Amino acid sequence: MKVPTNKVKDIISYYKDQLLPLYGEEQSRQMLGMLIENFFGFDRIYLVLNPEERLSESEMLTIHFAVKELLKHRPIQYVIGKALFCGHWFEVNQNVLIPRPETEEMVEMAIAMLKNDEQVSVLDIGTGSGCIAISIELQHPKVQVDAIDVSKEALEVAELNAKRLNSAVQLIQMDIKSNDFSCINKQYDLIISNPPYVSKSEMQLMRSNVLDWEPSLALFVPDDDPLLFYRYITDFAHSHLKSGGILLFEINEKFGQEVLELLEAKKFSEAVLLYDYHGKYRFVKGLM
Repeated sequence: MKVPTNKVKDIISYYKDQLLPLYGEEQSRQMLGMLIENFFGFDRIYLVLNPEERLSESEMLTIHFAVKELLKHRPIQYVIGKALFCGHWFEVNQNVLIPRPETEEMVEMAIAMLKNDEQVSVLDIGTGSGCIAISIELQHPKVQVDAIDVSKEALEVAELNAKRLNSAVQLIQMDIKSNDFSCINKQYDLIISNPPYVSKSEMQLMRSNVLDWEPSLALFVPDDDPLLFYRYITDFAHSHLKSGGILLFEINEKFGQEVLELLEAKKFSEAVLLYDYHGKYRFVKGLM
């Protein structure tokens, strides 16, 4: 390391110059601020008030190796081991997707669709880190949430998050593409899912921080069957949604119309495409 001093401001300046070619000025500063705050508890206001704050040699090494990971395009959320979602920090690693702001919007929609004064049940399919299921359970006063995933490793992450956030979400290992639903013998008021929806041909358009690090199992579908998971989930929902129950999907905007037509063909009523905050079709809703 060739950092001029062990002052935090000098460390940030030194490593910012290394990150600049990949991330630009603003993002480099933001990521270094996240590293400093998450590893050592020094937020931006503290550093302004304490400009002479210093790190120990071992702390400097922690930053050094974290920056090396960022230079490999490893997402900052994997470097610090957590991601902010719906106001809570969720543990993440390479077995689960990093939660996106668009998915926060879907959680907000789900909460708005559920009646606050009634006991309701929700199933999250493909839960990953558990961020959708746990966020709904924490925000709704009378909800019982189940969450399924095919990945044992993803469910282990979800279990850590549920315990840390004092959530009562029930986690179940199940492959939605199988015909064995024996572990679920109930019906739900809402089934919600952010399934894999990126077609293989779109891989060339993706950044390396996603393509090289996030789990392909949770991202990709075949080019010749982009609605693969929507079809399985829709069929499952027919027997596991209550009458009047809601099916809510996050979608690839390229296939919004196709997902809508799938729900209509499966006799879901009031099927509709919904916009995200950027004005793109991002969600589909239907009623059983």
